[in-house]
Amino acid sequence: MSDDVPTGRRVLLPNGADGSLMVFVNGKQLEEGTDFEVVEDALVFTQPLHVGRKTGFLGRLQMTTVGVGVYEQIDKVDVHATGADGSFRVFSDLVAERDA
Repeated sequence: MSDDVPTGRRVLLPNGADGSLMVFVNGKQLEEGTDFEVVEDALVFTQPLHVGRKTGFLGRLQMTTVGVGVYEQIDKVDVHATGADGSFRVFSDLVAERDA
């Protein structure tokens, strides 16, 4: 990845994302121990994820009035969690924290 592309490797797990986890990035299932680790309250990925840049006021104005803008790839993380009681929850569109 280019140095000017904002990236991150850490995604905070939302409340209720516990038990057995299945993790997907952009729809592709990843393997714990190979592609990511669960560290305390977060997923830590071995490969960096695109986090995108914040679009400023002028950028948003341009996209809404002209319909032209810069669209960046932002890697989306989905987590499927099966709790000890058998409950199943899906957490969608999680985004990595930007590296410092």
